[in-house]
Amino acid sequence: MDGWIYGYYVLLVICFAISLFYLQHEQVRLLAILLGISIVTEIIVELIGKDEAQPRFFIVYHFFVVLEYSLITIILRSGITDTRLKLLMEISIYVFGCISLAHSFIFGGWHYFPGINITIESFLVICWCLLSFFSITPNSEASIFRHPGFWLTLAFFFYFAGSMCVNGFYNLLLASDLKSARRLFVILNSFSNYLLYIMLIKGIVCFRSPRICS
Repeated sequence: MDGWIYGYYVLLVICFAISLFYLQHEQVRLLAILLGISIVTEIIVELIGKDEAQPRFFIVYHFFVVLEYSLITIILRSGITDTRLKLLMEISIYVFGCISLAHSFIFGGWHYFPGINITIESFLVICWCLLSFFSITPNSEASIFRHPGFWLTLAFFFYFAGSMCVNGFYNLLLASDLKSARRLFVILNSFSNYLLYIMLIKGIVCFRSPRICS
């Protein structure tokens, strides 16, 4: 099982390294920050240890979810022209942050995997992705597949669609069958991460030249 996890760790680092060559673009700068935070988060989790019997590492993800949603929403927001929609997305960052942290600490959710937090995050990001798709306006002579915004949006869309399939009921699986729950989560989560980072890399490289992603 560790092979699945470390495989997407490698892709994460590669994606972060590539992003450093395109920091002149605002979306890539924000993405690089997100990738950097992701790397630090995974390092902290590895140092704490992934003992499912005493899941102390879950608290790290409760903070990460809020940061992740904020940065992804800002990235998607930069590609949208409707000012009212941009304002709504900005407000959602504060609302989601308050709701997520309140559930985690006021209601004791930090003792468990943040499945509810991630499910809400996934639903919101999927909504922003769908709206973002309609805002993409590539050059009339260029294919949509050469547009970096398309690949970044598609990456987030597929990743969070996959997250909703497992994260919402992960705690229930942990309570009923610990070993099967961990195996299923590792496989599905790793596969979603592979797609995410491959598409993000393609999107980042598209910033260099539209011709690169033909």
